[in-house]
Amino acid sequence: MSTLEINLIQGDAKRFAGITKIEENLSRLAWILLASVFVLGVGIGSAYMYASQSIAKLESTNVALSRDINAQSVKEGLLLSLVERTGIAQRALAAAKPWGKLFRVLPQVAPESSFRSVSIDETSLVTTTLELGSVDEAVTVVTNMMSLANEKELRSPQMLSFSLKEDESVQMTVSFHPLL
Repeated sequence: MSTLEINLIQGDAKRFAGITKIEENLSRLAWILLASVFVLGVGIGSAYMYASQSIAKLESTNVALSRDINAQSVKEGLLLSLVERTGIAQRALAAAKPWGKLFRVLPQVAPESSFRSVSIDETSLVTTTLELGSVDEAVTVVTNMMSLANEKELRSPQMLSFSLKEDESVQMTVSFHPLL
């Protein structure tokens, strides 16, 4: 058997001129599409890298800010407590009366060494228990309270109790409203 090649297409067959132009345009179009896909892929990849870096940066900022907020919450609680207590103190100071004048009136009522107790109720009534050496000192205390009432230093003086002990000392309890 012989090995002859058989070529059925004529070597001098002419191509159509339109088909050659179409092949050239298709080749250019393929290169343009390939370049477009490459550029588009690089653009999408760059956008993905930028977005992932931005997200990672935002997440790290979120973690840092959350940590700061948690650290500041203790301070905020302390500050809120301080503000609340300051408001309470301001209300107390606004309702406070100038008791300094009372401490100037008490020595005029009786000698300081004779006071055993002093109490003030919500109506500003001062009640004090006195230990006096004699009845004469008790009379002096009553006289002093009456003169202070006349001078408008105090009002409503009252002797609540009076007791004479065996050694002739006197224990008496008096009350009055100081004029503050």
